[in-house]
Amino acid sequence: MSQPPGFIHQNFSHHVCKLHKSLYGLKQAPRAWYNELKSFVVAYGFSNSKSDPSLFIYNKDNVISYFLVYVDDIFLTGNDLSFLHNFKQAIAKKFSLKDLGSPSHFLGVELLLTTTGIFMAQHHYIRELLQKASMLDAEPVRTPMSTSCSLTLEDDPSTCDA
Repeated sequence: MSQPPGFIHQNFSHHVCKLHKSLYGLKQAPRAWYNELKSFVVAYGFSNSKSDPSLFIYNKDNVISYFLVYVDDIFLTGNDLSFLHNFKQAIAKKFSLKDLGSPSHFLGVELLLTTTGIFMAQHHYIRELLQKASMLDAEPVRTPMSTSCSLTLEDDPSTCDA
């Protein structure tokens, strides 16, 4: 680390600031925040998913809970409301949290809460794609393939439009 150009102190040109903790906005700040969060969640009893480092799973004594972190958004769900409540209280003591309640969207996916669980859909995204392609009024079809072209074992380009 060095003093920035134009701000070099004449008497202390080799002195720099010593950081005692990560500052928001520095390149290493998100990593430090994630490591601190991960340490807390793992100490609480969650285990890190093998397939996704941002997913933590709690599975003990018939309690299953999922804790997903995406940048500064957190998604928590599970089958035991008292466990979820206690975990939210514990994590709120350590980190600054704002409970936004049940989500309707997460990472572009619509979340519809039902009595049997969470139904995930991308209707909004599909509508946007259809609108961009000017196909909102298009008729639905069973298959996106041409029904006028027959498929054959031989590769004959004269039978289909390319």
